Amino acid sequence: MKNDVLLTSPLLNKSTSDFKRYVYYDVLMATQFSLHIEASAREGNRASAVAEEVFSEIKRLEFLLSRFIEDSEISQINRLKFGETLVISPETYRCLEAAQEAKRLTGGHFDAAYLSELPEESKSPFLLFRRPCQIQSLAKSLHIDLGGIGKGFALDYAADILRHYGYSKAALCASASTILALDAPDGFAGWQVSIEDFHKEKTITLVHSAVSCSGVLIRGQHIFDVRQKRFAATGERISVQAPNATLADAFSTAMMTMPAE
Repeated sequence: MKNDVLLTSPLLNKSTSDFKRYVYYDVLMATQFSLHIEASAREGNRASAVAEEVFSEIKRLEFLLSRFIEDSEISQINRLKFGETLVISPETYRCLEAAQEAKRLTGGHFDAAYLSELPEESKSPFLLFRRPCQIQSLAKSLHIDLGGIGKGFALDYAADILRHYGYSKAALCASASTILALDAPDGFAGWQVSIEDFHKEKTITLVHSAVSCSGVLIRGQHIFDVRQKRFAATGERISVQAPNATLADAFSTAMMTMPAE
């Protein structure tokens, strides 16, 4: 958990229509994921089956993206020698591509490969190839850690599954740190989310976007400043709203190492 971001009580209330709120939980990626679906009161069994598929797919992503699993694709990538290539899944490719984009957008404050050892002539630790999906190491020692973006990516991936089955009135949470909202629930302008803003609780309405929060209160100094080569010293909590959970997750991590301006 990076910090407190909570869905507030309207999630649990029934609306005035035929719709009902279904809530499901599972522990994946060392985090409690929750899925909140609004659907017809007659669709309980189908909603449960879809939730089961969502959690199964997040678990599959974990076995691709976690550096703590020996045979994961990320672990295999981290064992590549300079110049070696590896064919990877489209999901791993997409997450690495998103990590590269987050690095560009944050001016390098977010860098999933910051621990890689590069030769003097290299500016990037790896190259991605789209067809087929491949990665080539340009590092003496490649070290990729998707911890700052992987959970957000999993939420966005899960959202695509929900949309595929017609469940667009939904919200997905990775613990209490990152929340992705799809369409608004029946009778509401959006999903009500509680965050801490300058040490005061604040409720925001979230729809078609995500919010992620970082801080050091719960886990201590665990966010590394890739430019200063030290752990982020700030004690402030930072909440970031973005169009998707992948970017929200990456930006909330990066902003812990950015100057205030």
